[in-house]
Amino acid sequence: MAGTGAVAAGSALAGCTESEENSDDPTDDDTTDDGGTEEPTDDSDEESEYESRATIMAHRGFAGIYPENTIGAFEEALKGKPDDSADRRSADWIELDVHPTADGDIAVFHDRDLGETTDTDGQVYDLPSEEVFSAEVLGSGETVPSLEESMEAIPADVGVNIDIKVGAEELNWAWGATDPQHYDRDDPHDYDHPEEELEHWEWLQTVVDIADDYDNEILLSTFWEGTLWALENEIDHDYPVAFLMWYSIQEGLDMAEKYDLAALNPPMGMIKDTTMFDEEMYDGETDIDIVAEAHDRDLPVNVYTVDTWHEAEQLIDAGVDGLFPDYSGIFRWGAR
Repeated sequence: MAGTGAVAAGSALAGCTESEENSDDPTDDDTTDDGGTEEPTDDSDEESEYESRATIMAHRGFAGIYPENTIGAFEEALKGKPDDSADRRSADWIELDVHPTADGDIAVFHDRDLGETTDTDGQVYDLPSEEVFSAEVLGSGETVPSLEESMEAIPADVGVNIDIKVGAEELNWAWGATDPQHYDRDDPHDYDHPEEELEHWEWLQTVVDIADDYDNEILLSTFWEGTLWALENEIDHDYPVAFLMWYSIQEGLDMAEKYDLAALNPPMGMIKDTTMFDEEMYDGETDIDIVAEAHDRDLPVNVYTVDTWHEAEQLIDAGVDGLFPDYSGIFRWGAR
């Protein structure tokens, strides 16, 4: 399953080779100066195995090196080549986060509070769009973009993972398990969705309507069970959906059975047979191999958030399908 992409249909994105990318370039051919055909070198054969080791989904546009969730970050993240041994590794997919503004527009921003990383204070969903979209990110000169602006900046052959954040403080409780510290497999959380709560999820329709205007492959993801429920029952769309796991390994598998999920996105602390596996956090679940369990259900596994080459190599060896890194250069080491 490794390298098959963020969703089952995404393999073409991750598997695009350098020669396929440049096939329309008349200056990029295999002929020699005398008109003959150039034989492939051993180096080119060796590099080919690294092109599709895992789908690289630039976390907020490689947030460790660019101002996160900005147009500039997305553009920079796509420079280079989709090959782990390239001098500059480009993203296969872009991961971005969305919140609604008070005017109902969709802002691409991670935190609920703008003051965390911009020069503007206030909750995204409480502020007018003009104020949100004029907020400067990390003193970079880049401002908070709308989802439309972001999609315009991302080429159609690049996948987009839209991470849906909770749109109202009243919904904090809807994060997965009833007791977020201990998920009881014998007493799974029965999500209650009263009619009066539905208004808090209506903005999701705007998100998918915007995505409909573009040809990119889309994966919707969320930590919130309320979002999963709304996307399955109330929102008109055909996009695959992934659950962002955190508190429990078993909870993710239960969510996959409860909802029509297309992928599971766990933290790297959940991946067995790596030095990152957190036995203390997932006490009582150490016998669960989330990669094997997900693959048995034909679900790709996309892991967040990867910071070092050593983490990346272990996760690839463990068979994960996609990685959410903050840095693009961490993949070159294993491809030497």
